[in-house]
Amino acid sequence: MQILSSLSNREKNIWTTLILDFIVALYFFPKVFRMDWSSGLNGGEITKVIITVIIISIIGSILISVFLGAGKDEEMDERDSQFEAKANSVGYHAMFVAIIFLIGHIILNEITEEIFKFSYEAMPPLKIAVYMMVVLVAASFLKELVKIFYYRRGY
Repeated sequence: MQILSSLSNREKNIWTTLILDFIVALYFFPKVFRMDWSSGLNGGEITKVIITVIIISIIGSILISVFLGAGKDEEMDERDSQFEAKANSVGYHAMFVAIIFLIGHIILNEITEEIFKFSYEAMPPLKIAVYMMVVLVAASFLKELVKIFYYRRGY
């Protein structure tokens, strides 16, 4: 508990976001990737997963905030703005690189299908959207981790 007392409200809020996003991602992505993509997704199946994610998010944010004792953010000063800018920069660069790899993956899949009549992965539009969600969540994780790093480091 000594660790929690050494955290500022801003750091507690960052940890709350990071933990909640991690829990939701651990639930959502395995469920979605285990679904049958060959005939398209069943609307009822994906709807159940999304409703469950919303419920987990609401309950989880309340529980984690209470456990960590996260309150209102303090006023942002120059240091906070600098940490935010550095974290945003790292997150955006990571997202850019991951999107480039995703586009390359899609193009390579189409090329192999066209030339060799072989598709190593079925890429329906909804699956591409889920891959993009993975990229966005990973970039968000990285951004929050960079913020925590700079707040813990202190400069």
